[in-house]
Amino acid sequence: MKKALIFGAGKIGQGFIGELLHDDGYEIIFADVSDILIEDINRNNCYSLFLTNHNYEEKIIDNVSALSLKKNQEEIIEVITQVDIITTSVMQTNLISVAPILAKGLKKRLAEGRRRVLVMACENAIMGTDMLVNLMSETGIITINQLSEIGAYPNTGVDRFVFGGVYNGKEGTAISDSHELAIERQKLDDPDSRPIKGAEYVDDLEAVLKRKIYLVNCWLAITSYIGYTKGYTMVDEALRDAEIQNIVKKAILESAAGLEKKFGFSNEEMNKYINNMIIKRYDDYNQEGINDPIVRVARQPIRKLSPDDRIMGPAYIASEYGLSNDHLLYGAAYAFKYDDAGDEEAVELQEYIKKNGIENTIEKISGLQKDSNMFNKVLEYYKTI
Repeated sequence: MKKALIFGAGKIGQGFIGELLHDDGYEIIFADVSDILIEDINRNNCYSLFLTNHNYEEKIIDNVSALSLKKNQEEIIEVITQVDIITTSVMQTNLISVAPILAKGLKKRLAEGRRRVLVMACENAIMGTDMLVNLMSETGIITINQLSEIGAYPNTGVDRFVFGGVYNGKEGTAISDSHELAIERQKLDDPDSRPIKGAEYVDDLEAVLKRKIYLVNCWLAITSYIGYTKGYTMVDEALRDAEIQNIVKKAILESAAGLEKKFGFSNEEMNKYINNMIIKRYDDYNQEGINDPIVRVARQPIRKLSPDDRIMGPAYIASEYGLSNDHLLYGAAYAFKYDDAGDEEAVELQEYIKKNGIENTIEKISGLQKDSNMFNKVLEYYKTI
């Protein structure tokens, strides 16, 4: 039987990557830091998923086990030498913690003369696998040449609606039908192969990644920042606010228009994507038992206001092609207002504004030049909110 190692047994690890690999006939070994998750998986060597679009019908993912990144490192290193696929779903900021143990395992695999392995970072990040490869090289444990000899490292794009909770009286992860796992075709050993059924194999991953981040993530981010300012605590509340959604829909159309120009998407392709990956999620969020706090979606506003992220990225593209970006910039102004005391970046952002003023903050965080048209619009919107 084919075997896969997944770093990260959270919602994406279990509810997306794990499900795809399971359905493709893989035995799955998770590596995680949570003792509770590890114990739950090992208790019955399975876990439950609940299908949001099918009245929370339960789906059992079996033939799985889990190891502790804190207690079972030698076992994980040995697993790395044996599996067919290795993926991560640990969040971009935690790749630095995974890199050393993965580097040790790959070096051992190379020394033992084993076959090449497919390694992919399945994170909500642009070119996450490239980041992981660089982090492994920087450990000094393994060189770039050795990494190239023992593995293939395609980047991925990941998108699925997943939530943890109690469904039909059982604890598990809820998942929607709509999903997208895009894999760089040209970085596979065999570009015509399909190592994971249910994935999409693409030639221009940057276009696919930015479509997802600049549409889906943009939609949720602006919804959450405006919703937070209006006093909502849950994303579904802001999604039901017609005034907010009127603004957000216009922002998404601005983003889509820029993406069409830059990457050559047809209007038909873009409308189909918006319908499948955004419009249908309104229904997902209205399902009973789906509770998504605004503070989860809005967290880390400094990162989300950076020039190539979900709000400013599409705003820059629209500007590049002479297209409207007013509603994207309006969303950015709300992000600069985000002041959740439990969010380190939000606290840092507000302290910087207090110390240096909003003008310097906009310039520093978003990269906009003072007195430029885009800068002046964000500043104007910020002052009128």
